[in-house]
Amino acid sequence: MEQFWKIFPCLVVLGSVFLQSAVSNTFADEINTSSGIPELADPLIAESPTPDNGLRFNYFFVDKLDANERIANLEAELAISSYASIEFNVPYTFRDPSDGSGSTDNLDVAELALKIAHGLTGNVIISGGLELGLPTGDDTKGIGSNNKIIITPFLGFGAKIGALEAIAFLGFGFPTNQQDPEERADEDLELEYNLAFAYWFMPEARAIVEFDAEMIVKGDDNEGVVNLTLGLIGAPDDNVPLEIGGGVSFPITADKEFDSRVILSLLYEF
Repeated sequence: MEQFWKIFPCLVVLGSVFLQSAVSNTFADEINTSSGIPELADPLIAESPTPDNGLRFNYFFVDKLDANERIANLEAELAISSYASIEFNVPYTFRDPSDGSGSTDNLDVAELALKIAHGLTGNVIISGGLELGLPTGDDTKGIGSNNKIIITPFLGFGAKIGALEAIAFLGFGFPTNQQDPEERADEDLELEYNLAFAYWFMPEARAIVEFDAEMIVKGDDNEGVVNLTLGLIGAPDDNVPLEIGGGVSFPITADKEFDSRVILSLLYEF
């Protein structure tokens, strides 16, 4: 029952997205045309700075040093105006520790975000917003956190040059809600950044080269991790707004969170 109440707010938000999808489908046609905001497609790890209406399901196979993890992540985005959208991510993690202590699974850290975008030109966009990481995980299982709220202000940038699209993201995470003063003093502050390139080698498909990174800017842990992802995303049917993608990630720094990561992705826009 406790797990249900953790998931319940997620279900409410996702349900509201589905209920408004019929209205949003019509409104989406107006977005990014009259507003002058360019339309940039989503890569595999990061998100487009363009406000959109859509659902994305990602499934990750992560080979870590101390465990193998499978993560099912459902993401919903609803454009509330021509320049703004709300997003909600609901990840669920299955963890198999390498020490043989037994498999565990739990809802991971759910995220709620507000994104605001502005088109500088017909091919360049900037965005910014605020993301909340909710305490829906479980510390005892090594999956997320059940006591920290992470506030992350972020900036995004996107540009289109012919068949090439580039997206950049920068976010700074502030953990809050720690009850113990000693825990608050020892808490790490994290910088997240992402750089993604998409090349449309045909009208329905694009190749992805993406870097996602994390760096501790305050705390005892001085690690900095950069991962490289190579993948493809394409639409199997021009008449259905559905994209299918996949990719493989590897760390390119000495510090690393995993040895390898495989990504499968489905994106439906309405």
